[in-house]
Amino acid sequence: MWEFFGSWLQFGAWYHFILGIGILVKEKGSKGFPFAMIAAFSGGILILYAYRLFAGLEFETPILNQGYVPIIYLIPGSMQYTIEQFLSTEPVPLKKLYRLYPTFLVILFLLTLEWFAPNTLSRTMNQSFAGAPMSLPEITSIFGCLYWIGIFLGMIYQYRNILYNNPNKEAKLGVQILGMILKGNITFAGFILLSTILRWHSGIYFTAGLATLMAVIAFIGTEINHELFKDILPGLRQSYRTSRILNLDLEKLQKELDYLLKVECVYREEDLSLASLSEKLGIKDYQLSEYINAFLGMNFNRLLNEYRIAEVCRLIEKEPKANLLSLAYQVGFNSKANFNLAFKSLKKKSPSEYAKSMRKGQ
Repeated sequence: MWEFFGSWLQFGAWYHFILGIGILVKEKGSKGFPFAMIAAFSGGILILYAYRLFAGLEFETPILNQGYVPIIYLIPGSMQYTIEQFLSTEPVPLKKLYRLYPTFLVILFLLTLEWFAPNTLSRTMNQSFAGAPMSLPEITSIFGCLYWIGIFLGMIYQYRNILYNNPNKEAKLGVQILGMILKGNITFAGFILLSTILRWHSGIYFTAGLATLMAVIAFIGTEINHELFKDILPGLRQSYRTSRILNLDLEKLQKELDYLLKVECVYREEDLSLASLSEKLGIKDYQLSEYINAFLGMNFNRLLNEYRIAEVCRLIEKEPKANLLSLAYQVGFNSKANFNLAFKSLKKKSPSEYAKSMRKGQ
């Protein structure tokens, strides 16, 4: 059984290298090149290191035994560029290759250790997994796995509108495949992380073997259903293009929106509109509308009403006998009918019933 597993790991490494060469020959000039090729070669190198751990092999040059560390940082960046280039209509500009910077920094870090502290590189994976204390390169690889997981969790958050609120039914299979790729990467990085921390060498072999199996299945699936995948890709790209917030800093947008609503209380403005709020945020009204719908799960009017009704409730709790219509105008409602309708929709009772319950409570 173990002999077969060793052969499977060898096959996995060579398979990824051949896949990378195939991409080099077949896909040269396409938008996914060269990052798809880099991702394939990177996967092959990681599986090769898993095989060397399995077979107890070591390089004579110490720094080569740590070669898997920068690869852990290279895979998330190259995979992210590959996915984005296949989805987008424009290639990634060379000046925006900042996602590859962590890989270069780790290589520089290892070279610096080689020059000034070579003893830190002397411990191999085999020695570490045999019970030796965790080395500095291993600690760096752990942070690399966390970086890998973080990148793909961020992509799931970024592509949430495509993955979970996708209106394009024709792209459904493509959306499922995209979700599997993102979640699969998180799973692989998670297994490597846990295996490194727990010194679970079988976990490394299992992850490498599973990655090989998934790559083979994916290749066979695309070859068998070549025309099908050719048909779903335009729909998936259309979903990507029609989502007009993916190029925004969504975390920054949420913080600015929270500040406007919670600190400046702009919802009190009676004439506040989607256009005026988006202008305050420095984005287009259709972008704000999509963000509120896709990420907050409501429309613009619902968002305003939630803040307005929440403040009315706080005011009623402080002064149950206050004039309700006066409070409604104070928080931004422009009519009694709209106020009553919004209040009952959110609180399942009228404003007067709510105020009465507060008076009874006091």
